Amino acid sequence: MALFGKGKGKHETTETETEGTPPAPAELAFSPEKAEKFFDFARTRYETGNYGYAMQLWLNGLSQDPGNMDALRGFLDAAGAQQAEGKKGKGEIKDVAKGLNGKGALLKYQSALLDWSQAIADPGKALKATEVAGSLGVTDVAKYIGRVALNAAKAEKKQSKDRYVKLFEIFAKSGVYDLASEAGDIARRMDPGDGDLDRRVKSMMAQAAISTGGFDDNGGPGGFRRNIRDAEKQTQLEAADRISKTEDVKDRLLAEAEAEYEDRPGDAPTITKLGRALMDRGKSDDVKRAIMVYNKAHKELGEFRFRQASGDAMIVLMRRKLRALRAKLEKAPESDELKAELAATENSLLETEIKELRLRVENYPTDLGLKFELGKRMFLSKEWEAAIEQFQLAQEDAKNRRAVLNMMAQCFLRLGGWEDAAVSTFRQALEGIVDTGSELSLELNYGLMCALLDKASVSRDLAAAEEADRLASQIAMKKFNYRDVKDRREQIKTLLADIRG
Repeated sequence: MALFGKGKGKHETTETETEGTPPAPAELAFSPEKAEKFFDFARTRYETGNYGYAMQLWLNGLSQDPGNMDALRGFLDAAGAQQAEGKKGKGEIKDVAKGLNGKGALLKYQSALLDWSQAIADPGKALKATEVAGSLGVTDVAKYIGRVALNAAKAEKKQSKDRYVKLFEIFAKSGVYDLASEAGDIARRMDPGDGDLDRRVKSMMAQAAISTGGFDDNGGPGGFRRNIRDAEKQTQLEAADRISKTEDVKDRLLAEAEAEYEDRPGDAPTITKLGRALMDRGKSDDVKRAIMVYNKAHKELGEFRFRQASGDAMIVLMRRKLRALRAKLEKAPESDELKAELAATENSLLETEIKELRLRVENYPTDLGLKFELGKRMFLSKEWEAAIEQFQLAQEDAKNRRAVLNMMAQCFLRLGGWEDAAVSTFRQALEGIVDTGSELSLELNYGLMCALLDKASVSRDLAAAEEADRLASQIAMKKFNYRDVKDRREQIKTLLADIRG
């Protein structure tokens, strides 16, 4: 685990020539128990592909347990998945930032992690995140990110003494003495004549040796041995760093996980470790092997999370096939055979996602977000009534309520004969919107306009047609080329003339 929890909020400091590890601000109170609830929800959102919300949940959990290394890696996995899907837009990241629950130093910590996650290889952003983590006293996190910052600096084409001096100073301030020594040593070799820097670096190396040896443990029981274990643990964490991992390291970690699995095939943490190592290396055979491992674990241990992981791995393979087919179709756009195969694969993926989400809804009946995700997939497969059932349950989730109502209204609209229900549901979704020019407001008003047009067409309702006309005009005034609003307005005008005539 991280520093928090082991020291129960208290952190050791050692006076040196440079600042030691700063203690966490006294007014901050943490709760790993509350944090774990956020982390559980984050895992579920990540597994259902809601990466932006998963990022937000990981960060909000970290405000209660800032030094949790597993949570940090979970957050980075979600950020990486979000970017892999092409969701780098500032709008989504702003939404994540708006939902952060931290205040003061904790909000600064969350924001620094979020900023860094969008540019992992940027040494400046990594260094900022290191500094903020160090200010909270979460040295494990500071060291983890600091290693990324140092590696990024080493990879720069233009090497700068000033860059390494900055790294040296912030690492020292954050209590990451070994990294400070490494950065300082590079800086002084760039300028052997800087006697002051040489003296400071030698002092830091001495401090690093003391800290690593555990001699500053004030004689506490097991101090030296404990620090050796911590150093070994940190080495493992750094080796497992998904950002800077080479293929050789991935192969080695997988081999180690396989060896542990052979010794303890029924141990849940060992199974989890092997599954992650297989998915991390990510070759097709690795993913297939992970599916087999997870299915076997689910059958023998009865834990649904392994069945869930198996489903996620299966979806990974299907999405890869889909991307490959799309790439082929781009090169041969006239191929009817490829078009048919692509359509079949898309349908198969959608069916699989629905099947997997049904299982998760059954096993996590209180998770309204899962119901929303299932409803969305049912909407895509044109199962309107089934989708409405899920949306009606999911609308109790305040965070997704407006989006749920929007999609539920779309379902009513497509069912036919439910125009009044569609109108009413769109109106509910519009309640409380202040910015009438926002994209969400335009989308909901456009939906309401369409519902009113359908209602007017079916029942010859003049009031509905007139309101639809007003909405079409308002939308066009705010965004003249919004969707097909100009054509819709002409259609409404024709209907009005017919009803009045």
